[in-house]
Amino acid sequence: MLFFGLILAGCGNNSQNTASSNNTENAVKKIVIKGHNFKGTHNGDGSSKDPDYKYSMYFDKDGHFVQDIISSNGFSGRFTERGTYTIAKNGDITMNIVSVTEERFASDYDLSNGEAPISIVQREGNTLNAAEDHAIKIKNKETYLLGTVNNVKLYPTDKKTVNYRKHYQSEMSKYNSSYGKFSNHGFTSNGMDTPMNAIAFKGSNFIWRYGYQDPNNSSKDSAVMAVFEGTYSYDSSTRIMTLNVSSQSNSYYGDLMSLGGFEYQKSGKPLAGKTLKLKYVNNTLTLVGSGFTSWTMEDSYPNDASQSQPKYDDYISSYAVSTFDSQMHKGSESDSNGGSVKEVFPTKEDFVDWLTDYYQKDDDTSNFHAMESDEGGTLPVLESFGGEKKNVPMVYRIYYSFAEEGNEVSDTGKNIGITSSGKIYSGHDIMLDDDLTQAYSDYASN
Repeated sequence: MLFFGLILAGCGNNSQNTASSNNTENAVKKIVIKGHNFKGTHNGDGSSKDPDYKYSMYFDKDGHFVQDIISSNGFSGRFTERGTYTIAKNGDITMNIVSVTEERFASDYDLSNGEAPISIVQREGNTLNAAEDHAIKIKNKETYLLGTVNNVKLYPTDKKTVNYRKHYQSEMSKYNSSYGKFSNHGFTSNGMDTPMNAIAFKGSNFIWRYGYQDPNNSSKDSAVMAVFEGTYSYDSSTRIMTLNVSSQSNSYYGDLMSLGGFEYQKSGKPLAGKTLKLKYVNNTLTLVGSGFTSWTMEDSYPNDASQSQPKYDDYISSYAVSTFDSQMHKGSESDSNGGSVKEVFPTKEDFVDWLTDYYQKDDDTSNFHAMESDEGGTLPVLESFGGEKKNVPMVYRIYYSFAEEGNEVSDTGKNIGITSSGKIYSGHDIMLDDDLTQAYSDYASN
């Protein structure tokens, strides 16, 4: 992080008397300081440690100053500070910072064109860092002022330095307009307790654990998962969010639930380019203009960031690109006839026994019993409410009831089916059962 050890004023040793003068006429030097603006430049080497700086400074007539430093060509940032100053009898100036606003920008272009900063922090009082919380010396050289760190020469100018408070309010307004509705919010798909597709924001940063299952393909490697990280910007006029992808994982293919447990069948190259675009409408984000497909993601608590999930810090901890890639591992191969499922349940009776144990533990479903069972075949299933039914091959199919045996006529018949990838569909509508699928995954791994 850049601190004010890099800025104009610095902390050089100065043993000269700093007694204040009531007016500049009493100063030894000829330059007029009070009520005047100054400007200067420093040309760095183009690195983040030594970027270019443009300085602007104003000393009012009541002992207050504002200094505005714009950094580029190595670091896109802006440091605006206010405080008090005194003038010694020899004309040198001693400054004490009261408050600092530090801004960072996505690029020099955004900085120079007045775009919103990607971060903005104000420090004052005991939150000032060590490089800011000390007396700062500036030498008076008769016709210019000289900074004691970069030897920057500041010359009088008619161009006014920014007003500190107005500048801070303006920049905060830009920041909130661009990031306020998204920071500390999360958007998810599928309504799962542990969503397979979700994006989280903090400030101008994002992390997206992308997951998608082709609804028309039930093969064991038809789902895909990847992670994208970076910064984002939002254009409220078009409602387009631009994700600037700075890091991304490989792509991993397999069963969606298995991918969520860091197990894949095959891997591929990264999916995204340098940018991705999402359309924001009615608290939802939809991927647009991309070479891959994504489910729509929704913020269930648009007006309450404390409730919105997932959280950026949690996702960075669990799914950062480096963490995600290192945890992904290749699962065992299973044949198209459901070899892995049959390793867990060699016969349809074994599957029925497991289902019976699962349901009869709950008083509400203690009357569960299978009326028919079969191997192979297909079932017309739904992936979610409102979706279209599709015929999916099953390893085992069960026709069951929750009514007491002998009284099944009072209960609507229901089906359960398990696919070769371990996905389980159940109920009258034969919908994907996330709880049962997870229970099978836990049972198979033990």
